[in-house]
Parts: sequence; structure tokens; C-alpha cells
Amino acid sequence: MLHGLLLSKKLINKFSKFIFFYPGNIKQKTGGYIYENNIYEYSKSRNIPIVFKELSSNYPFPNSKDLKNLNYIVNNLNKEKILIFDGLVLEGLSNASHILENFKIIALIHHPLFLEFRGNKSDYFFNAAQKIYNKVDHFIVTSSETKKLLLKKFNINSNIISVVEPGIEKFKKYKKNQSKLTKFLTCGSIIERKKYDYLINEIDNIENVELNIIGDTSRETLYSKKIKKLINDKQLTKKVILHGKVSQVKLEKLYSQCDFYISTSKYEGFGMSLANAAISKLPIISFKTSTIQKTIGKFGVLYFDNFKKGTLQRLISNNCFNKIIYKNLQKSIAKKKYLTNLQSARLFIKVINNA
Repeated sequence: MLHGLLLSKKLINKFSKFIFFYPGNIKQKTGGYIYENNIYEYSKSRNIPIVFKELSSNYPFPNSKDLKNLNYIVNNLNKEKILIFDGLVLEGLSNASHILENFKIIALIHHPLFLEFRGNKSDYFFNAAQKIYNKVDHFIVTSSETKKLLLKKFNINSNIISVVEPGIEKFKKYKKNQSKLTKFLTCGSIIERKKYDYLINEIDNIENVELNIIGDTSRETLYSKKIKKLINDKQLTKKVILHGKVSQVKLEKLYSQCDFYISTSKYEGFGMSLANAAISKLPIISFKTSTIQKTIGKFGVLYFDNFKKGTLQRLISNNCFNKIIYKNLQKSIAKKKYLTNLQSARLFIKVINNA
């Protein structure tokens, strides 16, 4: 395995078969990046001929400089190379699809981007996907539900879609929470789809709780600013803790020390953080989606199905302070089998070699 940023055109063309394009730092602790970093680490350890090329974190909203840079890289590749694109990059190329001409293209789709947005932006990315997906020779998706979505919405041939679920590994156990507060944990990018504003407003009306949010807050998007302002305006800085990016050790400690994992996300491609909660025997509260139900099942979880004011508050108040309910939830968490990191990476490599 070779890291593309350090290689000349000559070395890339000589030693690589695949070029994997992804946006931003692959070491980020969010589901999509954890998935791709697992492939990166596996490829590196096995000397698999993949060059990983980090592109601008602006994707899926690349500027002209970003597109010029990608065009330059691609123009210097031999045409027999197979290009693998993270969905964030791919769907940002709808107005520059000429870059993909004359190459075999594999797309890694965690979920289509039109699900991230509402209104005009959602329409834009739906149309972008319709256009750019026609350039793709093979799709890799992270759940069977995402495959169903691609079949239904984009009429893609089932034979060119492969499901490769993420690897899920057990976390190290740390000392359990001894606080008098009931502690909730949620993980994910600070983006609108995660509905953190709804979660914070519901938590505001419940006493003796603490909400821990793990997610990169360094990028000042409109939504992340909105969330920070909401916490400050409601004077919740001690009740709602924005941890930002954390180390693996801190991540595992929070999974051990919190009482519930909570997800208000409207859609997940797979839901790695929820799967981590399930194998950590951490009871879950989640918005009810077909993907989440597939990932974690129906045991050990409390589902809610709307974002009306008070819905989540009542669910928490009626269930989360009862020790008997808590113990029953913890005992009933299904022993669902997930792929390991090794199994997931091996399957991914098998798919791209056979695509």
C-alpha cells in the first residue's frame, strides 16, 4: 500500500492498481472515516496496491482550485488504473464529470447526500447523484438498506452493488459511571441530519441528566454555530458537553461511563456508533429508521418515531430513571454478530478486485 501524497506520478503508475480518493483527514473519528481508515490500515499492512489520495475537505462543495487539483492528478494517471471515490467526493463532481472519463470507477457510498439536506440542497444532490452515478461501474455500500435505496431511487442494476458492512470491535471496559446524574452519549458529525438541536431542547427539560456529544466542532458550519449558540443561550454548558474530537481511549471511557447511547439522527448509512453501543451493552434510545433497526435490532433499544416537542422528553422521563427497566434493557441487548475490522477490510478488497 502506498500513500499518494508522498508519491511521484511515476511511482503511482508503477506500483498501484487502485487510487482511492477521499476528502479531509482519514483519521477522523466518524463512521465513514473509521471505515475508510480500516481499509487504509489493512492495505498498508498487506502491501495491497492502493494509493490513498487525500483531497480537500471542501467536498462535496469543491471550489475551482479543488477541481483543478483533482483533474491534474487524474490526467497524470495511466488509463488502466481503477479509481475509487468516497461518496462525498463523487457527488461533488456532478458539474465536472469529465474528470471521470476513460477510467473504471468504483463508488463507496455510505448514504446518498440528498438525505443530508432539505429543500433545494436536497434536490441538488439528488439530481447530482442521478447524473454522476451513471459514470460508476460498481458501487460499494455499507448496509443492505442503502442498497435498497439505490435500487429504488436511482434504478441501479443490483448486480453492480455490493454490500460491505463496517467492522465493529469490542471496546475496552472502564469503570462505570458513579455519578448521580444519568449520562447520555451521542457521537457523530455536527450536521443537521443528526438533529442535535432537537436533542438539546428535549434534554433541557429533564433534570439530573448529562448529555455528552462527541463530534468535530472545529469546522465552523452554520449548523455547528447554531448548536453552540443554543447551548450557550440556554445556559447548558454544564449539562450538555461538547467533547469535540477525542482519542480512542476517551471514546471507550465514555462508552463505559455513560448510561445510555442516544441517537436523533434522521438517517444513517449503517450506524457504527450504535453498533458499538450494542456490543458494549449500552442501552440505546434512537429515532426509528429502517437502517438502525437492521443494524441493532429491536432488543435493548427504545425507539421514537417523530420529532414533536416532548416526544423524546417523555420517553426518557418514563423509562430512563427506572432501575428495573434499565437492567431489563441491558440484559435484552441482542448478541448481534458484526464483521470484524479484518473481515470487513478483506471483503472490501475482494469486491474491488472482482468488480
